[in-house]
Amino acid sequence: MAEEKNDLQKKSKLVIVLSKGTLDAAYPALIIATSGVSLGMDVYMYFTFGGMKFLTEGESEQVGPSKDLGLTKEQLESLTAKGGMPSVQQMLKMAADMGVHINACSPTMKLFGTTEKNLILKDTNIVGATTFLGWASDPTAITLFI
Repeated sequence: MAEEKNDLQKKSKLVIVLSKGTLDAAYPALIIATSGVSLGMDVYMYFTFGGMKFLTEGESEQVGPSKDLGLTKEQLESLTAKGGMPSVQQMLKMAADMGVHINACSPTMKLFGTTEKNLILKDTNIVGATTFLGWASDPTAITLFI
């Protein structure tokens, strides 16, 4: 266990790619991101393809769980409310307020016609794959695809 802790202490950056546009993908990504920043890590979230829905006005509220979760959107919302969890939209704002770097994929934005004006968080960084690769290739980084 001590060896595991030392390995984690060597990692100071957390990079999370959110590519799925479902609630059961967003919740774990945001929980891990806020946990990482709470531990003092420099956390970068990179939203691409379906994950861009969470950054786009009018789409974030429409997102539901994946079919394999076996719950309706209403059932999941009820479950998370009973557990005292905020909504994904609230968690996203909380993550940004805590210092998580929120990044939108510029090629995905172009593909789907999303503009900077469509983004929910006005301080969202718009970056491409080469910027992501720079973060992910940092030897002090843990990179997760969700």
